[in-house]
Amino acid sequence: MKKSLIALAVVAALPGVALAQSSVTISGNIKTGISRFSTDSATGVGKIKDTAMSDGSSRIILSGTEDLGGGMAAIFQVDNRFNGNEGTSAQGFGTQPQGAMAGGNTFAGVTGGFGRLVFGNLDTHYGKGQDEFAARATSLGASSTSLMDYIGSSAIAVTSRTKNVIRYTTPVMSGFSAQLDYSTAPFQIEGGTAYQTSSTLTTINPGKGQASHAELNYNQGPLTAGVSIWDAKVETFNGTAVVAPTAKSGEQSTKLYGSYNLGIAKIGAQYDDSKLQFGSAADQKRKASHIAVTAPVGPGAVLFQYTKANAISGIVNSGANMISVGYDYSLSKRTSVGVNYSKINNEAAANYQFFTGVALQNSPATTKGTDTSMLYAGIRHAF
Repeated sequence: MKKSLIALAVVAALPGVALAQSSVTISGNIKTGISRFSTDSATGVGKIKDTAMSDGSSRIILSGTEDLGGGMAAIFQVDNRFNGNEGTSAQGFGTQPQGAMAGGNTFAGVTGGFGRLVFGNLDTHYGKGQDEFAARATSLGASSTSLMDYIGSSAIAVTSRTKNVIRYTTPVMSGFSAQLDYSTAPFQIEGGTAYQTSSTLTTINPGKGQASHAELNYNQGPLTAGVSIWDAKVETFNGTAVVAPTAKSGEQSTKLYGSYNLGIAKIGAQYDDSKLQFGSAADQKRKASHIAVTAPVGPGAVLFQYTKANAISGIVNSGANMISVGYDYSLSKRTSVGVNYSKINNEAAANYQFFTGVALQNSPATTKGTDTSMLYAGIRHAF
């Protein structure tokens, strides 16, 4: 349920402003649960069994619109993420500093017959696809993002919001829509930041970092499909190529995804082809694929997905696969409970882990070649 709040005293004090033209809405969700983690290293070292409380990206959202006339409106959103089971900010992962406000999708802009133009901190390429675990009462860590949006331990498209984004979204035409994003500094290195190499302290040149993202989507009837393309350049050092050969200098990624609703089940699939650039060092390339099935059962839905990350170019035994099964049960229109079991099988040189596992779910950090399983039960309330 959403509640509209109108600041009567403030608006009434502004001459020429009609109360009916502006509105502010509070919405969001609280999602939390308990997880049982088990790890099993191929070498027999680092076996862990641990029970921990988990958060599923709980949030409070303030959003608003103002009628500008002529079919145009000003819009804004402030998306605050928090850790529901610890009472702290949930922004201490990706590029989000711990304790940050508005770390979720936050923007201001205008909308009308031409489409929508906004500026802010926004989801772009990561998380695209047919996975439904993250949006339900099931675990966020069970999401295919755990493998699809990483090359080994390196994230693609920040695996969080992209900063400093200018976005244009077209109107929907016969089921088709397009989105164009440009970021002037996607990795939040601004104003010059100290960077320690082996022997010298250099300064990052923020003017050399940028990212572009484009996607085309179709959604009509039982069919949805889309393509998402990401290209980013990391801020360089002293205006040249990256000094440290292990420092990432760029990212390129293409995703194809789609689903078809048969009525008795919705079947989705995704393919990802990504590359990391490392200055003078060799590029790292990785392909990944994903299938997902969602079947309504009673007042809830059974969820199944299988995700596979192929080996990284030049690194033997660096692939992994992940399976997740779960059930999401609706108690009402706004409240649901969920259970799921997920397992990541890493090859000897791979170290894929559950998405936001350390940051939000208190899952144990692992080493290469370690398999990890998770049994989760949780609740989600939307308001």
